[in-house]
Amino acid sequence: MARVAVADDVWADFRAAAGHRPLSEILGELVEREVKAYRSRRLQEGSLDGRELVEALARARVQQEELAAIVERLEALRRT
Repeated sequence: MARVAVADDVWADFRAAAGHRPLSEILGELVEREVKAYRSRRLQEGSLDGRELVEALARARVQQEELAAIVERLEALRRT
């Protein structure tokens, strides 16, 4: 079990913002965001090893495909 060191009012607002979502789900999202930011910083600093660079390239390709799909949908909406 993890302990969170925040003021009671901050914790109460966090719980209210979380709604009915389980804390494990919210924590998972927070961890993923932090890891993405960490990897991004390391990439910009040039401190990734070869394996990590290949993984970053694969993630970038997926993001590029998702962005292309979004652009395609927006262009279709604009044409109508």
